[in-house]
Amino acid sequence: MSAAPYDKLRLTALRYAVNDEAEQYVAVMRVFTDGTAGLLSDLSAREVAGRLGSDHGVELEVDVVDARLSYLVQSGNLARSPRETEAKSIREYLTTRARYQLTQRGELVHRQVEELLGATDEVREVSTEMLAGILSGLRTLQAYDAAGLTEADPDLLAGQVATLFAQFERLVTSTRQFYANLSQVLTRYDLGREDFQAYKAALIDYLQRFVEQVARAMPQVGDLLRALDPQPLLARANSGARLVGVDGRAARRSTGLSDGDWDDLRAWFLGAAGRRSDAEEVRALATRAMKALFVNLRRLAASNDREVSRYADLVRLARWFDEADDDTSAALWASAFGLYPCRHIGFIADDDPAPATSSWWRAPVADVPVMLRVSGERKAAGATARREDFGAVKARRLRERAVAEAERSRALIELQQVAGRVDGFELSEPARVQLLELHARALSAAGG
Repeated sequence: MSAAPYDKLRLTALRYAVNDEAEQYVAVMRVFTDGTAGLLSDLSAREVAGRLGSDHGVELEVDVVDARLSYLVQSGNLARSPRETEAKSIREYLTTRARYQLTQRGELVHRQVEELLGATDEVREVSTEMLAGILSGLRTLQAYDAAGLTEADPDLLAGQVATLFAQFERLVTSTRQFYANLSQVLTRYDLGREDFQAYKAALIDYLQRFVEQVARAMPQVGDLLRALDPQPLLARANSGARLVGVDGRAARRSTGLSDGDWDDLRAWFLGAAGRRSDAEEVRALATRAMKALFVNLRRLAASNDREVSRYADLVRLARWFDEADDDTSAALWASAFGLYPCRHIGFIADDDPAPATSSWWRAPVADVPVMLRVSGERKAAGATARREDFGAVKARRLRERAVAEAERSRALIELQQVAGRVDGFELSEPARVQLLELHARALSAAGG
């Protein structure tokens, strides 16, 4: 049986945030979700109206609030409370006969709505510091043997697993947010040449460091995941006292305490059948981002004699309108957009010889330009575009590559000089990078 009708029913819980009275509905939901007091309480329409006015500055009639609450009940965000209400009069019964409480679906949806409303377009770094925490957590779990698992505290073990997966989730989420923001920046055409070049230099340096950190951590995390069997760990971590739902099934626990969560962790670092790991995809995305940066730089370099976009012109025009008086604004409007007042002196034109209702067989032959008949284009052919010269850029890239190769050669020579020694020497930063790269290649060649 398809789950589409049930999914559609659950998605109706999102409607209150986008309809015409969205501001009122969001304020009502905030009454139930502010703090923890409203999560287990039930409120009447009069109580909700009072809190809207005192806490949120929204003044609504009780009847309007009752209608909003009924709509939220139909959408699944709220539920009517089964608690009986004691009323001393008919008027009090009519105003408090229905009480409302928050549902699990309503709390989840409103939490996402608040997160979306509070989100900004600020760029966020990838949480690469979580890689060290993931390595440490895997080593801690690998250190458990059969005897240690038997004596381990289930809650302590569950906390260690949950901490590991919380760090992994933070890494994955920050990576997605970073690349989503980066894709928006790479498609912007309103950035100036100086701004974009400064951003390019900082971004390339950051991407290189990010790729190096992922490349260093991948072999170690991969070895630990291959050697670690999560089944005994999960069995011990889930052996403590568990919450059981009304249907008799065990309640869902933190991320990492089920087999499916470990499959996601392995897929991110090791890949799965028929697909490479997400960590490798992240490195490939960094390479594509660098290529996109170079494409934008070439576009900027080829536009020395023209603006990259009309953004600066529109801002300048808006400033002129803001500083001009009425007469100057009218003249500026006419000059900028070619729009004049609708007072024209002219003559009555002849009727169209071929109205829209005429048949093509009886209508006169249309005069079609030769260019349109031959090539299907209206514009006239012009001169060919100027040939771009990439000689200077190519020479600069060759010099940069030569410098990098020379630095790499010096680093390899330094490594050869200390071959066979395990302590008592210090490596330079380039030599350390080359040593880690050789180590990663050796692990990959050996199947790691």
